Amino acid sequence: MLLNQVYVEAYTCPCVRRHPFDPVFVAQSNGNYIAIFGTTSPYRLNKYKRYENHGVSGFPIKCNFSLDGKKLASGSSDGSIYLYDYQSSKVLKKIKAFDQACLDIAFHPVMPNVIASCSWDGSILVFE
Repeated sequence: MLLNQVYVEAYTCPCVRRHPFDPVFVAQSNGNYIAIFGTTSPYRLNKYKRYENHGVSGFPIKCNFSLDGKKLASGSSDGSIYLYDYQSSKVLKKIKAFDQACLDIAFHPVMPNVIASCSWDGSILVFE
């Protein structure tokens, strides 16, 4: 597995996503942060930038880039959706969506201001 070769920390990564334009990919870590790597060999970890504040806590939490690549969204074990600025890695917005863990989030392929999310209990919410 490629990720085992480039990510040497003791955490598993339930999600890996490639940026739509930049030569990087992100890995959601069970260490409660999202790590960023280069897409060319040797796939170096960016030690100076990561997306944190959301919780993973062993859940299969996913993350996703917006279509324009300017935002990174992540679910969280606290039931919230976290929207990060891709460039600065700062939290732009936290949306409390569910009582249980928010597992996945996806941006609408045509309407960039619409996102869908799902919870550990099976519920689905769409936000505009």
